[in-house]
Amino acid sequence: MKTILSACSLLVVSSWGLAQDIQGIKFFHQNWEVYCSNTGTCRAAGYQQDEWTGLPASLLLTRNAGAKQPVHAEFALAGGDQEIFPKQKIKNIHFYLNGKDWGVIAVDGADSPLMGKLSATQVNALLQHSAQNVEISFKNAHYTWQISDAGLTATLMKMDDFQKRMGTVGALVKKGKLDESKVLMPQPKLVIKQVKTANKPYLTLQPKTQHYTALHTLLMATNPDSKDEDFCDGIYNGDGAEAQPIELYKLSNNKVLATTLCWRGAYNEGYGAWVLDQSLKGPVTYVTQSASDIDSGMISSAQKGRGIGDCWSSDEWVWDGQMFVHTQEMWTGMCKGLAAGGVWELNQIEAVVK
Repeated sequence: MKTILSACSLLVVSSWGLAQDIQGIKFFHQNWEVYCSNTGTCRAAGYQQDEWTGLPASLLLTRNAGAKQPVHAEFALAGGDQEIFPKQKIKNIHFYLNGKDWGVIAVDGADSPLMGKLSATQVNALLQHSAQNVEISFKNAHYTWQISDAGLTATLMKMDDFQKRMGTVGALVKKGKLDESKVLMPQPKLVIKQVKTANKPYLTLQPKTQHYTALHTLLMATNPDSKDEDFCDGIYNGDGAEAQPIELYKLSNNKVLATTLCWRGAYNEGYGAWVLDQSLKGPVTYVTQSASDIDSGMISSAQKGRGIGDCWSSDEWVWDGQMFVHTQEMWTGMCKGLAAGGVWELNQIEAVVK
C-alpha cells in the first residue's frame, strides 16, 4: 500500500516578487500538525495523546497571512462510542490551562463530536502558554477531554516561519521587535474554469499488444521519483506485478487523457493519469498515480488513512483546456478517533472551480 502521508513533509515558499506565488506546506510533530495553503492561511490541529484513555478531542488554530491577523480556535470533543451526548451532561463545560479555569464554552448541538469556538480571551491565554509546557483540557462534572501540548510549540513556530513572522511583534512563539511590514501577504484562491470533456473512454488498450507496449513505456518514463522502483507497478497476481489496461479519454485541443490502475492496497487504490497528444506519441505530462475517479474534465483522489477512526486525504485536478490544474489538496486530520472521516479541512491547495 502506498504511503499516504509522510511523517514530515515541507515545501518552501517561492522567492519574493511583485506577485508572490505561495506553495503550501504540511508539517507534523508528535500530537500536532500544521497545513498552510497557497492562500497563505495556516491551520494547526492538536489532539489527545495516544495513551490517553479518556475521550478524543482536538483543537484547530487558524491564522490568515498578513499583518495584525488574529488566531481563531475551534474545538471538537468526541464521545467515544456514543454518537449523541445526553443534553443534561454537556452543560457548563469549561476550558482549562494548567488547571486554571478560563471560562465556559458553547457547543453546537449534542452530536459527537461537540463543536464550537474559543473566545478571543481563551485563545490569547492558550497562545501565552505556547512556548512552555501546558495542560489543556475541557471538562465539566461528567466529562474530561485533554489536548496534548506535545508538538504545539514546534507547530506554531512552523506557522510563524511560513508566514514570515519570526522575530516580529506578531510572532506566536519567538516574538521580536520587527514590525509586520514584510510578513507573508495573503493571496486569493486560484480561480479555474473547468472545460468539460468526455466522461467515458473512447479506447481501451490491453496489455501485451503493440500499441499498449509502446504507450506504457512512454507513460512509465515520466516517473517523478527516480527512487520509486514501484512506480505504477499494476496489480500483484501472486507471482509479481501485472500491468493493467490503459483507458484513453478525449480532452480538448487534440489532447488525450491516459489512465491505468497503478496500485491497490487493503483500503485504497490509485489510478495513474497522464496527458499527451492524440497521436499517442508524446510528449507526456504526468498528473498523478493516486486518482480515484475520472469525470468530465476532473480527476479526483480520495485515500483513506488508517488509525483510530478513519481519516481522508483528497485531491482534485481540473482540465482548463490546456492542462490539468491541481485545485485541491486536503487532509481531514490525524486518525485519532474523533469521527469517521475526520473533522477538519487542512488545505495545501485551495481553489474556486467554475
